[in-house]
Amino acid sequence: MLTGPVTILCWSFPREDVSRETIAKQIALALRDEVADLEAAGIGIIQIDEPALREGLPLKRSDWDAYLQWGVEAFRLNAAVAKDDTQIHTHMCYCEFNDIMDSIAALDADVITIETSRSDMELLESFEAFEYPNEIGPGVYDIHSPKRAERGVDRSAAEESCAAYPGGATVG
Repeated sequence: MLTGPVTILCWSFPREDVSRETIAKQIALALRDEVADLEAAGIGIIQIDEPALREGLPLKRSDWDAYLQWGVEAFRLNAAVAKDDTQIHTHMCYCEFNDIMDSIAALDADVITIETSRSDMELLESFEAFEYPNEIGPGVYDIHSPKRAERGVDRSAAEESCAAYPGGATVG
């Protein structure tokens, strides 16, 4: 699992004399070497997490498109070295996805895993309405939840997830 370039940027103290776009792409190039090393070690599934893609949005909505464009470019630059048979996963959680669904799809990750247990799988409806083109891995249990895992409840959530995405759900 690698933390993605936008998330590293958002969770760092970047230089102010270099654009955030440039820094994100520099980070992506460094992480690309990690992807190549993981493949060379025989890893066939590589997860590049971008939970901060949404949280890094500029305050002015008029600046969102430019930010999301270079954010997606940085992610794709990071993953570009992966072979066709290597599966790229990403993970996002705890945010409102509806207004950035185009950008999430543009990441072109083979699988996105999302936290859906706290919303009673409601988030799946957003991906379904959008007609998300790739596989989705809805989380049926949240490690941060104060609730204990219950076998029957988690199984029911897993079955609901698979029913929503027949042939395309990777339940986490």
